[in-house]
Amino acid sequence: MIRQYVENQLLEQRSLLRGATRDASGKPYFNRYMFYRLQKHLRNFLQRKTEPRWILIPGLRGVGKTTLLAQLFFDVNARIKEDHVLYVSLDDVVNKLGADLYAILEAYEEILSVSFTDLKEDVVLLVDEVHYDPKWQNALKTLYDRSKRVLIVATGSSAIEIAINTDVARRAYVEKLYPLKFTEYVMLASRRDGNECLPSKGLGDLIKQALFTTSSLRQTHELLKNKETAVRAYWQRVEKYSLIKYLKYYLLPSALLLDEEAQIYHMSNSVIDRIIERDIPQIKKFDGDTLRQIPKVLFAIASSDEISYETISSLMQGMNVNTVVSVMDVLQKAELVLRIYPYGSVYSKVRKSSKYLFLASSMRAALLSLLDARSVDTRYRGKLLEDLVGMYMHRELMGRNVTISYDPSAGGADFITDSPIGKRAWEVGWGKNDAAQVYATMRERGIKEGILITDAPLGLRTDDDAVLLTLPLHYFVLI
Repeated sequence: MIRQYVENQLLEQRSLLRGATRDASGKPYFNRYMFYRLQKHLRNFLQRKTEPRWILIPGLRGVGKTTLLAQLFFDVNARIKEDHVLYVSLDDVVNKLGADLYAILEAYEEILSVSFTDLKEDVVLLVDEVHYDPKWQNALKTLYDRSKRVLIVATGSSAIEIAINTDVARRAYVEKLYPLKFTEYVMLASRRDGNECLPSKGLGDLIKQALFTTSSLRQTHELLKNKETAVRAYWQRVEKYSLIKYLKYYLLPSALLLDEEAQIYHMSNSVIDRIIERDIPQIKKFDGDTLRQIPKVLFAIASSDEISYETISSLMQGMNVNTVVSVMDVLQKAELVLRIYPYGSVYSKVRKSSKYLFLASSMRAALLSLLDARSVDTRYRGKLLEDLVGMYMHRELMGRNVTISYDPSAGGADFITDSPIGKRAWEVGWGKNDAAQVYATMRERGIKEGILITDAPLGLRTDDDAVLLTLPLHYFVLI
C-alpha cells in the first residue's frame, strides 16, 4: 500500500501541487521573500553539492508553508529527473495510511531501484507537516547521513523548532517562516494589481541595524534621518490605508485572496480552529472538555492586556490553574501567542502577570470580530499595533542574546529590551505624542534610552541623561 501511495504521488504530484500555487482563476501566487532564499540553497546544492542539505521550516499554520513547498517543487522539478523529486504530507501518511516517514523512504528507495547510499544523481525530498510523525527526526537524520545526493526540505508547526534534538540541530538549517512582513504584504498586493511596490534596496536592513545594533540613539536618529527621502518615496507609492488593512487582515498570505472583511475574519478564525483541533493535540494531549475551552482562553487574551493564570482560571469555570498553565504553554509552542514576561527578577516574573500578544495581529482582530467587529478599530487598534511590534521584535531579536519584557508598573512602557547595546524602553501607540510612559519606565528602571513608536515625525529629545527617539510607524514597519 505504501509503495502504491508513493508511486501515485510521483504520478500525480504536479497536478496536486499546482492547486497550491495558483488562485481560483489559475493565476500563480507570487513568491514570498523566503522562496528566493530557499531557491538559492537548492540551486547551490544541485550545482555544487553545497550545504545546507537539510532545511527545516517551522511556522504557524496559515503562513504559507505548503504553498512554499509547492513553489519549490516546480522550480526544482525543471532541473532534475521528474521521479527524483518527491513531495509528501505526513498528515496524510500518518492519519490516513497509518504509516510513517520510514515506510515512505523505504518505498521510494525501492521505486528508484537504488539505495540512497549509492545514488549517482540528485534527489530532492519535500516533506510537509513533519510534526504528525513522532519519529520524523530520526528518519530524516538517517537519510541525511546515508547520502550526500539527497536534499531535504521539511515543514512543520512552530513547535518542531523547540523539539529539535542535538543531532538534528547539528545537521539541519532552520529557516523559520513568520507571518507576512508589511513590505511583503505591500509587494504581494501591488503585484496582484500589476504595479510592484518595493522599498529601495537595503533600506529595511539599515533601519533594523540602526534600531537594534547601534549603541546610541543619537546615532540611530542620524542614520534614520539620512533615509527620510527613501522612506518618503516608498510611502508615496503605498495605498493610503495599507497599514491599517495589514494589521487587521493581512498577516496571513491566504487573506490576500479575499476582499470582504467578513470573509477574511471567517478564514482567520477557521485557521485558529484548525490549530486547536489539529496542531495542539500533536504538542500535548488534552481531553475534549479542555480543548473546547481553549477558544474561550484566546478570547480572554484578545480582550485583555496583562493576564494571570488565576484570572484565566476564574473566567474558564472548571479549568484548574495547572491546566491553564499547560494550555498557555501549548499556545506559546504553537506560536498563536507570544508571552512577554514582566521586567525584573525571577520572583517578579512568577509573581506578576505576563502579557500575551498574538504572533499575527489579524488573529486578535478575527477573534474580536466575533463579538463586535467595530471594536477592532475603536478599542483595539493599539493592541494590534502592539502585537505587530512584538512579532517584529521576536523575529529579529530572539536567540540573539536579547531579552524582551514589559514594565508591569502602572503606566509603564510596553516593552523593555536588554541587549549588548544596553537597555531600552519602548512604547507603542496611534497618535501617541505623550512619552510619559516611556519616561516613567526610564526613571523607575534606571534606563537611559527610550523609543516611542507612533504616527508622528522622526525626532530626538534629550533631557539630562535621558534620550528619547520618536520613531514613525512608517519607519518601523519597513524592517
